[in-house]
Amino acid sequence: MKTLIIILVIILFNGGIPIKLFASDSIMTYIYNAPESALDKRYIYHWDILRTALEKTKQKYGNYRMIPSEVMTEKRQAYELENATGKLTIMCLGSTPDLEKRLHPIRIPVDKNLNGYELFLIRKEDKDRFKNIKTLDDLKKYTFGLGFGWIDTDILRANGIKVVTASNYDGLFEMLINKRFDIALRSAGEILWEEETRKDKLPDLMIEENILIYYPLPMYFWFSKTEDGRRLSTRVEEGMKMMINDGTFDEIFAKYENNKIAKLNLKNRRIIKLENPFMDPNTPIKEKKLWFDPKNYILPIKAK
Repeated sequence: MKTLIIILVIILFNGGIPIKLFASDSIMTYIYNAPESALDKRYIYHWDILRTALEKTKQKYGNYRMIPSEVMTEKRQAYELENATGKLTIMCLGSTPDLEKRLHPIRIPVDKNLNGYELFLIRKEDKDRFKNIKTLDDLKKYTFGLGFGWIDTDILRANGIKVVTASNYDGLFEMLINKRFDIALRSAGEILWEEETRKDKLPDLMIEENILIYYPLPMYFWFSKTEDGRRLSTRVEEGMKMMINDGTFDEIFAKYENNKIAKLNLKNRRIIKLENPFMDPNTPIKEKKLWFDPKNYILPIKAK
């Protein structure tokens, strides 16, 4: 009874929030950004990479928890991490100058920069409209749709391309159908299921078949610049390096991405390269094993 009273007093004097009283609270906890909607499957692969990295390091660091947060915009995710509120302890986003200043990254591209390869999601009636695009100047004739605040938006604009922004992820597809812009630029890792999950509601969507836009945009795991944030990141980084060395990283990448790479015919598309003037100088661009290259990537014979 005395113990219970002491605990209640401690909770009361800490603003009603219990401090770490039990051994289980020492378990390393990774609170990650939840999907924005039931159709949002963008990060399933990324969280599998995280889970595997944590499993690889259990012998050294012990058990862990992975808990989805409430739904947050990317801007709020960065805020919660920077201020170490406890509502989020990890996120996965493309590198930006702002994030590089405010947060601590693990400099291993989680998706091997597959999402730096972009395709056109278009209206079926425009199927033949983009066949002659070959250069950056050709791209400047069209208006692209992207999300508000996305670094991709800044990259396209820095290359002289016209961009219309959507206020939220799901609204982007409706805006394309409603002819607010010509092209929704979507990543190779996302575009297939984005089209598939919306084909009943938006049957006029289709993927353009010939063009591939490329710019280096590594997606990192990000953490708070606090002692706890660095402790959480150290474990994940060690696990990811173990995965790279034992081949597990490539295996998971192949499991999730080979089918997409084959179906989208990335190797045979016409690539137009854009500059990313926002790329941090510490980006490990010379470590070729960390980056996907569609021209040199070897698919298994059975991949379709």
